[in-house]
Amino acid sequence: MSEIKGKVLKHSEQTRTMHWIHLICFIILGLTGIGFYFDITSIDNLFGGSANASNVHVWTGVVFTLGPLIYVLFNFEKFAKFIDTITTFTKDDFGWLKTMGGYVPFIKAEHIPPQDKYNAGQKILGLLVIIGCILMIVTGFPMWLLRDTMPAILVWLCWKVHFWTAVILILAILGHFFLAAIHPKSRVEFASMMIDGYVDAEYTSHHNAKWFAQLKKAE
Repeated sequence: MSEIKGKVLKHSEQTRTMHWIHLICFIILGLTGIGFYFDITSIDNLFGGSANASNVHVWTGVVFTLGPLIYVLFNFEKFAKFIDTITTFTKDDFGWLKTMGGYVPFIKAEHIPPQDKYNAGQKILGLLVIIGCILMIVTGFPMWLLRDTMPAILVWLCWKVHFWTAVILILAILGHFFLAAIHPKSRVEFASMMIDGYVDAEYTSHHNAKWFAQLKKAE
Protein backbone atom coordinates (compact mmCIF):
# COMPACT_ATOMS: atom_id res chain seq x y z
CA MET A 1 0.00 0.00 0.00
CA SER A 2 1.48 3.33 -1.06
CA GLU A 3 2.14 6.15 1.37
CA ILE A 4 -0.33 8.91 0.53
CA LYS A 5 -0.69 11.65 3.10
CA GLY A 6 -3.43 14.09 3.91
CA LYS A 7 -7.14 14.30 3.22
CA VAL A 8 -9.35 15.24 0.29
CA LEU A 9 -12.68 17.07 0.33
CA LYS A 10 -15.42 14.73 -0.84
CA HIS A 11 -18.62 16.51 0.24
CA SER A 12 -19.16 20.28 0.41
CA GLU A 13 -20.82 22.07 3.33
CA GLN A 14 -24.06 22.57 1.38
CA THR A 15 -24.17 18.88 0.45
CA ARG A 16 -23.62 17.84 4.06
CA THR A 17 -26.30 20.28 5.28
CA MET A 18 -28.81 18.91 2.76
CA HIS A 19 -27.91 15.35 3.79
CA TRP A 20 -28.52 16.18 7.46
CA ILE A 21 -31.87 17.83 6.72
CA HIS A 22 -33.02 14.91 4.60
CA LEU A 23 -31.85 12.36 7.16
CA ILE A 24 -33.64 14.07 10.06
CA CYS A 25 -36.81 14.40 7.98
CA PHE A 26 -36.55 10.76 6.93
CA ILE A 27 -36.28 9.60 10.54
CA ILE A 28 -39.28 11.69 11.60
CA LEU A 29 -41.34 10.54 8.61
CA GLY A 30 -40.35 6.93 9.25
CA LEU A 31 -41.26 7.08 12.94
CA THR A 32 -44.60 8.79 12.43
CA GLY A 33 -45.41 6.51 9.49
CA ILE A 34 -44.69 3.39 11.55
CA GLY A 35 -46.85 4.83 14.33
CA PHE A 36 -49.74 5.32 11.89
CA TYR A 37 -49.49 1.95 10.20
CA PHE A 38 -49.11 -0.19 13.31
CA ASP A 39 -51.24 2.08 15.51
CA ILE A 40 -48.44 2.49 18.05
CA THR A 41 -49.70 5.03 20.57
CA SER A 42 -46.31 5.46 22.24
CA ILE A 43 -44.82 6.74 18.96
CA ASP A 44 -47.72 9.12 18.40
CA ASN A 45 -47.28 10.40 21.95
CA LEU A 46 -43.69 11.36 21.17
CA PHE A 47 -45.18 14.01 18.91
CA GLY A 48 -48.05 15.04 21.21
CA GLY A 49 -50.70 12.54 20.13
CA SER A 50 -52.02 11.16 16.87
CA ALA A 51 -53.36 14.48 15.54
CA ASN A 52 -50.05 16.26 16.13
CA ALA A 53 -48.13 13.28 14.75
CA SER A 54 -50.18 13.55 11.57
CA ASN A 55 -49.38 17.26 11.26
CA VAL A 56 -45.71 16.61 11.95
CA HIS A 57 -45.70 13.92 9.25
CA VAL A 58 -47.17 16.06 6.49
CA TRP A 59 -45.21 19.22 7.25
CA THR A 60 -41.98 17.26 7.60
CA GLY A 61 -42.87 15.88 4.20
CA VAL A 62 -42.94 19.46 2.90
CA VAL A 63 -39.41 20.08 4.23
CA PHE A 64 -38.35 16.66 2.91
CA THR A 65 -39.49 17.81 -0.54
CA LEU A 66 -38.32 21.44 -0.52
CA GLY A 67 -34.86 20.73 0.94
CA PRO A 68 -33.49 18.85 -2.08
CA LEU A 69 -35.31 21.15 -4.52
CA ILE A 70 -33.62 24.22 -3.02
CA TYR A 71 -30.28 22.40 -3.01
CA VAL A 72 -30.62 21.48 -6.69
CA LEU A 73 -31.66 25.04 -7.55
CA PHE A 74 -28.46 26.47 -6.07
CA ASN A 75 -26.20 23.54 -7.02
CA PHE A 76 -27.58 22.39 -10.35
CA GLU A 77 -24.20 21.76 -11.98
CA LYS A 78 -23.03 19.70 -9.01
CA PHE A 79 -26.31 17.76 -8.95
CA ALA A 80 -26.14 17.12 -12.70
CA LYS A 81 -22.63 15.74 -12.27
CA PHE A 82 -23.85 13.53 -9.42
CA ILE A 83 -26.67 12.17 -11.60
CA ASP A 84 -24.22 11.54 -14.44
CA THR A 85 -21.92 9.65 -12.08
CA ILE A 86 -24.54 7.39 -10.50
CA THR A 87 -26.18 6.56 -13.84
CA THR A 88 -22.89 5.60 -15.50
CA PHE A 89 -22.04 1.93 -15.06
CA THR A 90 -18.85 0.50 -16.50
CA LYS A 91 -17.34 -2.98 -16.48
CA ASP A 92 -15.50 -1.94 -13.30
CA ASP A 93 -18.83 -1.23 -11.61
CA PHE A 94 -20.20 -4.63 -12.60
CA GLY A 95 -16.95 -6.17 -11.41
CA TRP A 96 -17.38 -4.40 -8.07
CA LEU A 97 -20.89 -5.81 -7.75
CA LYS A 98 -19.56 -9.34 -8.32
CA THR A 99 -17.27 -8.94 -5.31
CA MET A 100 -19.54 -6.51 -3.40
CA GLY A 101 -16.46 -4.39 -2.86
CA GLY A 102 -15.00 -6.95 -0.46
CA TYR A 103 -17.52 -5.98 2.21
CA VAL A 104 -19.31 -9.35 2.34
CA PRO A 105 -17.19 -12.02 4.13
CA PHE A 106 -18.41 -15.05 2.15
CA ILE A 107 -17.87 -13.46 -1.29
CA LYS A 108 -14.34 -13.96 -2.61
CA ALA A 109 -12.74 -10.64 -3.53
CA GLU A 110 -9.11 -11.04 -4.63
CA HIS A 111 -9.29 -7.97 -6.87
CA ILE A 112 -11.70 -5.07 -6.46
CA PRO A 113 -12.04 -2.97 -9.64
CA PRO A 114 -11.27 0.78 -9.31
CA GLN A 115 -14.26 2.97 -8.56
CA ASP A 116 -15.39 6.54 -9.18
CA LYS A 117 -16.35 9.04 -6.46
CA TYR A 118 -19.15 6.62 -5.60
CA ASN A 119 -18.77 2.86 -5.87
CA ALA A 120 -21.31 0.71 -7.70
CA GLY A 121 -23.27 0.00 -4.52
CA GLN A 122 -23.52 3.69 -3.69
CA LYS A 123 -24.64 4.42 -7.25
CA ILE A 124 -27.49 1.92 -6.94
CA LEU A 125 -28.42 3.33 -3.54
CA GLY A 126 -28.42 6.86 -4.95
CA LEU A 127 -30.77 5.86 -7.76
CA LEU A 128 -32.97 3.93 -5.35
CA VAL A 129 -33.23 6.89 -2.96
CA ILE A 130 -34.02 9.38 -5.74
CA ILE A 131 -36.69 7.16 -7.33
CA GLY A 132 -38.06 6.22 -3.90
CA CYS A 133 -38.30 9.83 -2.74
CA ILE A 134 -40.09 10.83 -5.94
CA LEU A 135 -42.61 8.02 -5.40
CA MET A 136 -43.11 9.06 -1.78
CA ILE A 137 -43.74 12.67 -2.84
CA VAL A 138 -46.12 11.95 -5.74
CA THR A 139 -48.17 9.57 -3.57
CA GLY A 140 -47.94 11.44 -0.27
CA PHE A 141 -49.14 14.88 -1.34
CA PRO A 142 -52.30 13.61 -3.09
CA MET A 143 -53.22 11.58 0.01
CA TRP A 144 -52.81 14.75 2.08
CA LEU A 145 -54.36 17.38 -0.17
CA LEU A 146 -56.74 15.44 -2.44
CA ARG A 147 -57.90 12.50 -0.34
CA ASP A 148 -61.49 13.83 -0.20
CA THR A 149 -61.77 14.33 -3.96
CA MET A 150 -59.72 11.46 -5.39
CA PRO A 151 -61.42 8.18 -6.36
CA ALA A 152 -61.07 5.58 -3.61
CA ILE A 153 -59.04 3.29 -5.89
CA LEU A 154 -56.43 6.03 -6.40
CA VAL A 155 -56.21 6.68 -2.67
CA TRP A 156 -55.69 2.95 -2.12
CA LEU A 157 -53.04 2.79 -4.87
CA CYS A 158 -51.20 5.81 -3.46
CA TRP A 159 -51.27 4.25 0.00
CA LYS A 160 -49.86 0.92 -1.21
CA VAL A 161 -47.08 2.51 -3.25
CA HIS A 162 -46.28 4.92 -0.40
CA PHE A 163 -46.10 2.14 2.19
CA TRP A 164 -43.97 -0.35 0.22
CA THR A 165 -41.65 2.36 -1.05
CA ALA A 166 -41.14 3.43 2.57
CA VAL A 167 -40.32 -0.16 3.57
CA ILE A 168 -37.73 -0.47 0.81
CA LEU A 169 -36.18 2.91 1.62
CA ILE A 170 -35.96 2.17 5.36
CA LEU A 171 -34.20 -1.14 4.68
CA ALA A 172 -31.86 0.49 2.16
CA ILE A 173 -30.97 3.35 4.52
CA LEU A 174 -30.34 0.92 7.39
CA GLY A 175 -27.93 -1.00 5.16
CA HIS A 176 -26.31 2.26 4.09
CA PHE A 177 -25.90 3.35 7.71
CA PHE A 178 -24.25 0.03 8.62
CA LEU A 179 -21.71 0.31 5.81
CA ALA A 180 -21.05 4.03 6.26
CA ALA A 181 -20.87 4.19 10.06
CA ILE A 182 -20.22 0.70 11.44
CA HIS A 183 -18.49 -1.61 8.92
CA PRO A 184 -14.73 -1.47 9.68
CA LYS A 185 -13.76 -1.24 6.01
CA SER A 186 -15.97 1.70 5.12
CA ARG A 187 -17.02 3.57 8.26
CA VAL A 188 -14.63 6.42 7.47
CA GLU A 189 -17.31 7.54 4.98
CA PHE A 190 -19.56 8.67 7.84
CA ALA A 191 -17.38 11.59 8.91
CA SER A 192 -17.00 12.66 5.30
CA MET A 193 -20.73 13.05 4.69
CA MET A 194 -21.93 13.98 8.16
CA ILE A 195 -19.13 15.97 9.79
CA ASP A 196 -16.27 17.74 8.01
CA GLY A 197 -16.58 16.56 4.39
CA TYR A 198 -13.05 15.17 4.23
CA VAL A 199 -11.88 11.61 3.71
CA ASP A 200 -8.42 10.13 4.12
CA ALA A 201 -6.44 10.37 0.87
CA GLU A 202 -4.88 6.94 1.36
CA TYR A 203 -8.33 5.37 1.71
CA THR A 204 -9.68 7.26 -1.28
CA SER A 205 -6.76 6.28 -3.50
CA HIS A 206 -7.79 2.65 -3.11
CA HIS A 207 -11.58 2.74 -2.69
CA ASN A 208 -12.25 5.53 -5.20
CA ALA A 209 -9.21 5.19 -7.43
CA LYS A 210 -10.77 6.68 -10.58
CA TRP A 211 -11.98 9.78 -8.78
CA PHE A 212 -8.68 10.16 -6.90
CA ALA A 213 -6.79 9.99 -10.19
CA GLN A 214 -8.97 12.82 -11.52
CA LEU A 215 -8.19 14.90 -8.43
CA LYS A 216 -4.46 14.33 -8.87
CA LYS A 217 -4.70 15.21 -12.55
CA ALA A 218 -6.56 18.44 -11.72
CA GLU A 219 -3.72 19.44 -9.42
